[in-house]
Amino acid sequence: MSPTEEHLAYPEAAEAFWVGQAELAAERVGDDALERMTPAVAHLSDLFTTERPDQKFPDYFADARLLAAYGVFFLPQSFTRTSFALAQACGLRGWRPTSASPSILDLGCGPGSCGVAAAHRFRQLGLGTPQLTGVDRSPSALAAMESFGRAVLGAETTVRTRIGDASRPETWPEGRYDLIVAGFVLNEMPSLDSAALLRWFGELKARLAPGGLILILEPALRITAERLQRLSDAVATDVMTRIAPELDALPDPQLGSGEHWSHETRAWEAPASTQFVNRHLHRDLREVRFSFAAFSEADVEPLPAGLSRLISDVQIIKGLLRFITLREGRIESVEVPTRGLSKHEVKKLAARFGRGDVVRHPHLPAPKLRLAKHEDLEVFWTPEGFQAS
Repeated sequence: MSPTEEHLAYPEAAEAFWVGQAELAAERVGDDALERMTPAVAHLSDLFTTERPDQKFPDYFADARLLAAYGVFFLPQSFTRTSFALAQACGLRGWRPTSASPSILDLGCGPGSCGVAAAHRFRQLGLGTPQLTGVDRSPSALAAMESFGRAVLGAETTVRTRIGDASRPETWPEGRYDLIVAGFVLNEMPSLDSAALLRWFGELKARLAPGGLILILEPALRITAERLQRLSDAVATDVMTRIAPELDALPDPQLGSGEHWSHETRAWEAPASTQFVNRHLHRDLREVRFSFAAFSEADVEPLPAGLSRLISDVQIIKGLLRFITLREGRIESVEVPTRGLSKHEVKKLAARFGRGDVVRHPHLPAPKLRLAKHEDLEVFWTPEGFQAS
């Protein structure tokens, strides 16, 4: 495991906590307890996909077995997604909280997937001792977040919780926060139209400390990713500076294109307990997929001209690599010649970058272009280059 992979890995303390919760819920130990989580994971998976309710989700965290199943199987993925999103905001753009004891507000926190991940990464980056506040409708989820936060972050980090609704700002705590995370909650607010979402974002901004960061994450499904993208484009136009994942404030040309939509795809190593539960479910755990948007008025790192962001996976075909990028508000199809390279060298080259990474080459913008040689392609940023200090 490389230093970067280690910093982005799911913490052992987090896995141990949820295995313990599974043992309590199943009244079994070890693999026997995890085996009994499989039906609950399958039920939650259907609830999140094929059986999604039209309005509010039920409080599935009130069921101890569903809560433990979520913690073993789904929470590590959201924890990792948050880590990757922060890697771009902090690594590529150099965002840092201005407070020595940064405050984090996690809206719709559940048992702490995103907020605990953010606090954990802050500590890895040496950004002081974070203070974490979670807001959720479920008392059971909030109780779990407090215990989970203590297990991962230690006693130095204060974890507070409050019963509230991510869609109702009047239920949020007062005060200003260095980081506000809204992780996978927009898809649970289907009744809010574009104007209402902008007003909701304005409430987030009103609670942000100077130089703070707003981070919104959503599933990679087309319907959820495009809804977030429309909000992100509207915010970037005249409400607040967008610092990730787009490289500028220009609207996403993928919207309405009918072919692609903006989302991240990142390889990760699922914890052993998650893999064990997956033995009979056969879900693809090789990657985490998600969409996100990050905004801040802080003085972040200026980006050089000519950068492109990958918006597709990298295809290996005979004699070249092919992928799609977004540059200056336009979609480009890029081909990188690989003639003269061995199969091993081609695979090694393709593995250097992927969807969501930032690259650079000397060609002028064009809908389709082929580089003269593979050395013309520079990988400007990837999470592999994100180092904790």
